[in-house]
Amino acid sequence: MKFVRAAGLTDSEKILAQLCNESFLHLWTYPNLFSKPGKELCDLLVVFGNDVVIFSDKNCAYGTSDDEHLNWKRWYKKSIAHSAAQIENAVSWISDRPDEIYLDAKCTQRLPIRLPNNEDARIHRVCVALGASAAAKARLGRPSLRIEPGVKDGTKPLTIGRLSHTRGWVHVFDEESLPTVLKQLSTVSDFVAYLNAKSDLFGGGTFVSAESETDLLARYLWYNRAFPNEAEHYVIEPDLWRKVSNDVSFRAGRKEDEVSYFWDRLVERLTGFFVEGTLQTGNELTVSEYESMARILAGETRFSRRVLSKLILDRAHRAKEAAIGSLLPSCQPDINYVLYIGQGAEPDAYGDYRDDRVSILRLRCVAAKAVFPDRRFILGIGLDAAGSNGGSEDFILMDTLEWPEAAIKKAEEIRKELGYFVEGKTTQTPFVEDEYPGSTNGVPYRS
Repeated sequence: MKFVRAAGLTDSEKILAQLCNESFLHLWTYPNLFSKPGKELCDLLVVFGNDVVIFSDKNCAYGTSDDEHLNWKRWYKKSIAHSAAQIENAVSWISDRPDEIYLDAKCTQRLPIRLPNNEDARIHRVCVALGASAAAKARLGRPSLRIEPGVKDGTKPLTIGRLSHTRGWVHVFDEESLPTVLKQLSTVSDFVAYLNAKSDLFGGGTFVSAESETDLLARYLWYNRAFPNEAEHYVIEPDLWRKVSNDVSFRAGRKEDEVSYFWDRLVERLTGFFVEGTLQTGNELTVSEYESMARILAGETRFSRRVLSKLILDRAHRAKEAAIGSLLPSCQPDINYVLYIGQGAEPDAYGDYRDDRVSILRLRCVAAKAVFPDRRFILGIGLDAAGSNGGSEDFILMDTLEWPEAAIKKAEEIRKELGYFVEGKTTQTPFVEDEYPGSTNGVPYRS
């Protein structure tokens, strides 16, 4: 085992860790980090390339006195204000001492994943503030905090706005919004894009308020993952989340997303074997070296994972008749996926079969550079046909940034000589997918 992570200390931290593991996957999610022996740095950290998401979790009882403003003031200080302070301390520590972050309270295991340089880092601040839902339900009619960027430092009861002592927006999630947001934005790419869009919205000056985080989420999801760019002041339609989440097309889209978790399982299987040290090849790599390849796979959005999973599973069934190779789409502009699925082999012949599969996959990856020469990374995926004997995966990552012209020329020669991805020898299969079937809302895919 290369390292052992915590799983959350309190009940709410365990729930947060579970939700983040499911959404962001284990290799990039680190609960309960420490800066010094016994000194906790933050409740959870997500490190994904240049994006660093710092979570602080507080579950505080809400007062029951007759003074509503006093109850709110005390709860806000214990939960949101203290969380924001913890996050800012973590930001400073990460910036100043990135090599002094540990997985355990005794500080014997360093954070295994590489943090970005300060000039490249994109810090996202997230406060999980639990305990006020009953008060919000009683006073506002719904168990969620209001959002109003014009409010500073909790001066309006049950309303989240700007914190003056932080260097960036703090995104506050409560009992209702946390599981909903992490379920709907269940990849790092989707979640970070939402946080960025919210920060731009709050800083734009025309957004006034939303009755809840989930209404804000609904407006974002239902309008092609964007917020209104209005010249005049406006509010988000109340109760929008209920309307959107009950829409037939939206629900159909979420049903279609179920297949996308094939991609998640593929990534978790890949990284799990590495952490356990049980890969056939690659165990000698450092976590940061191996993570750079896995991060490409995990960088796909939920919708992209749906498309990729459908394409792969379709080819896995067709490969029962004959091995099949394909180029696959990515939502990341610099990525070129190459898929090769063999028919499988009996146990006594499987070793030689797998060697051949890897060799063919490698040649196809080289040939793919000639198809899309502007894309830097080529990631090859080798699998077996559905239901066949075997059941192994191979991954090949090629960084072509410094490939000389001779290598590009060789790629074209291999492509033509072997007939890989050559017009006339390649079948182009039309594929259409809408994020929300039957609706023009959401993200489309056409090929």
